[in-house]
Amino acid sequence: MSSVLLKSLKLAEIDLENSVNGLGRLDGVTVVESVGHCEQHGEYKKWSRKLAVLSSIKTETVCPKCAKNRVDLIKQQIDDELKQTKNLEIDRLMSLANITPRFKNCTFENYYPPNPSAEKNLRLCRAFADKWLDRLKNGGGMVMIGSPGTGKNHLAVSIVKTVIEKHQHSAVITSVNKIIREFRSTWGSNSAKSETDVINHFSTPQLLVIDEVGVQYGTNSEQMIIFEIINTRYEQMRPTILISNETRERLAEIIGERVIDRMRDGGGVEIVFNWESYRQ
Repeated sequence: MSSVLLKSLKLAEIDLENSVNGLGRLDGVTVVESVGHCEQHGEYKKWSRKLAVLSSIKTETVCPKCAKNRVDLIKQQIDDELKQTKNLEIDRLMSLANITPRFKNCTFENYYPPNPSAEKNLRLCRAFADKWLDRLKNGGGMVMIGSPGTGKNHLAVSIVKTVIEKHQHSAVITSVNKIIREFRSTWGSNSAKSETDVINHFSTPQLLVIDEVGVQYGTNSEQMIIFEIINTRYEQMRPTILISNETRERLAEIIGERVIDRMRDGGGVEIVFNWESYRQ
């Protein structure tokens, strides 16, 4: 926010206070009450400070209605500036969120649950987004599991958009294979990045959505990579959302029970999407 506007607001509020309640008395200064005339608002009660020795006017109040209008104008300018800054930050965060064109229009409002289970999942995802600050405080994440084409990505994107638009917090969507590729890219002798750099990169967003969990092979090295990311975020109290087409049991086999355990802590939520695909 502009420091010039804040300073102007402070001075305008002082003028308004003086024009309504009068000028305080100071040593060696007399305060005289009179009638002022405003071209726009007519007569008003005016206070003037005069030096006792020279009788010259040192300070005088202005029309209170004009003073109020000036305060309101500056406040509106501040609000406009804050809104513009907020919108620019939302645009910046949205550009970094990796929302693909297929899901860019997804919101809670245009998710149409086909059954009671889907309605429940919608409520849980809305609650996750609406109580985001509590989630951030407690570090609780979410695991979305179930059949393909049942709206998991739609609801995850809706959560991401809410976190960005309502709180201007960073949120990023990625896939498990992208994480693994980033990790493995550091193993070359000419790599400019280290494993720590990759962990820090995926630990930085306040919310991270990891899609397609389960398409990897589930090797020990892959489990360790995913655990390092989840555990680092867990320790930093930064919520993570996992999306998988696997069952809960199969998911635990692929990414490890330790990861599932981390996702449960802090009030973590597990929701199941077990109906037919929308795409059929």
